[in-house]
Amino acid sequence: MSTTPTVSIARCNNYDVPQVYTAVKKSLEQVDGIHKLVGQKKKVLLKLNLLSSSLGPEHAVNTHPAVVRALVDFFQKDVGAEVYIGDSCGSVRDGSTNKAFKVTQLDKVTEDTGAKWVNFDKDKHINIKKSNGATLPTFRMARTVKDVDLVVSVPKLKTHGLTMYTGALKNTLGVIPAKGKKDVHIQAPKPAIFAQALVDVYEEVVPHLTLIDAIVGMEGNGPNAGNPRKVGLIIAGNNGVAIDAVASSIIGYKPLSIPTIRYAQDRGLGTADLNEIAIKGERLEDVSIPDFKKPGNFAKDFALNYLPGFLFAKIFDVSCDSYSTVYEPNCTKCYACIKNCPVQAITATGTNGTARVDREKCIGCFCCDEVCDYKAIVMEKHTVGKIFMRIAKALGAERT
Repeated sequence: MSTTPTVSIARCNNYDVPQVYTAVKKSLEQVDGIHKLVGQKKKVLLKLNLLSSSLGPEHAVNTHPAVVRALVDFFQKDVGAEVYIGDSCGSVRDGSTNKAFKVTQLDKVTEDTGAKWVNFDKDKHINIKKSNGATLPTFRMARTVKDVDLVVSVPKLKTHGLTMYTGALKNTLGVIPAKGKKDVHIQAPKPAIFAQALVDVYEEVVPHLTLIDAIVGMEGNGPNAGNPRKVGLIIAGNNGVAIDAVASSIIGYKPLSIPTIRYAQDRGLGTADLNEIAIKGERLEDVSIPDFKKPGNFAKDFALNYLPGFLFAKIFDVSCDSYSTVYEPNCTKCYACIKNCPVQAITATGTNGTARVDREKCIGCFCCDEVCDYKAIVMEKHTVGKIFMRIAKALGAERT
């Protein structure tokens, strides 16, 4: 018997662990089929969102340790499972994933609970071969993802300059270790095809459950350079497409304007139709945040939600037609951007050795922006993108 796509919304005002545990338990227990699903699982992997290797929990970039602790307690005490927590950091510098683990204070979680940390960069890897026509015909993945009985994706609620929103579907990219993520950007250099690549990875993993840390999310130019925004929610669900549809709606998007959601629905991985999703707990209209700030290049929601598939990719790529520049006063010459660029478009040739981007080489993948902690990366639009933004503004598309 098929499981109804269910999304549960629970209020949680802060990161006090007992309060988070109550919200996590409440939200998970409202998900359709949860007891049958977790009752037979003995090894549980919490796949986190550890983008930054240098910014602590207060910056709202990585999954908060209080949410991780609450989930570990739930699966250890309520389910009796052996719990693993793992990810691969957004930075490809050596040691970045272990640094992210420590800066996010997850070392204390593992010490206190006995949960096992899995650095996906150091884990054994398996080679995945997709069917003909996939954007990513092959890629490597951390073996632990396949060895456990239950995969729980635990993303952070954030905006994203390239995909507009990041949640359940995009979070599975982290199962690809280290430099493998750079290869994804090389194989999928345009925004729309990159979204297809993300769905390729999600399709291979398909987490059994997703729980979004939306107590404090990130608005503006996420996923790293935005600003923390209190949302006060824990959002859980049994289908990644459905939970992303609900979560993106809460922060003011039309779900089918988000390419990952649209493409995943097109592949039959779930529904983005809010009328077909069982939303439990808080009512959507009671928790929505209409003034949640979008990325600087957001001006296309009005069109993309209604475009047929054959036009969607073209218009999305035009509207995201961007390249990176460096705001030199903020550049600290850490060169994280240089190391993270998949196409070697950044060099230390700016004023007094600051970073500089070769506009002709840049593919606008946001890899530099994702690892810059100093807001020195500024995304600029090419001419066509600027024209589209002017049209969108004229039509009032930036209302949120």
